[in-house]
Amino acid sequence: MLYAKVNANGEIIDVATSQSEEYKLLVAPNEPTVASILEKKFATSDTSTQEILASSDSDMMRILEDLIDLLTEKRLIQFTELPIAAQKKLLSRKWVRGVHNHHDDSLMIDNINEGDDDVLI
Repeated sequence: MLYAKVNANGEIIDVATSQSEEYKLLVAPNEPTVASILEKKFATSDTSTQEILASSDSDMMRILEDLIDLLTEKRLIQFTELPIAAQKKLLSRKWVRGVHNHHDDSLMIDNINEGDDDVLI
């Protein structure tokens, strides 16, 4: 998500990836003014677009996990329809998040590791 800083005339003068007192307006990256500002920032920055994409991967993964949870809760998809590798990855990440959040989901890890020791998180 991108947030814009606007001047007194309501014109976009800068963008940032997080909302703040100055950067309040949610904007689309393909909006011409925003795209122009981003292009200038990339041209003067040492950070490549590849580095920016890599840094957002974990956020995207969490969004996808939440989306899959929502779709399964609404019974639009069944978790078991996902490939086994995807099921294991999602369950292992959910378990790690539970441990990180001080929840005890120890039974879930037993299901993850049944029959396969190469689960990667």
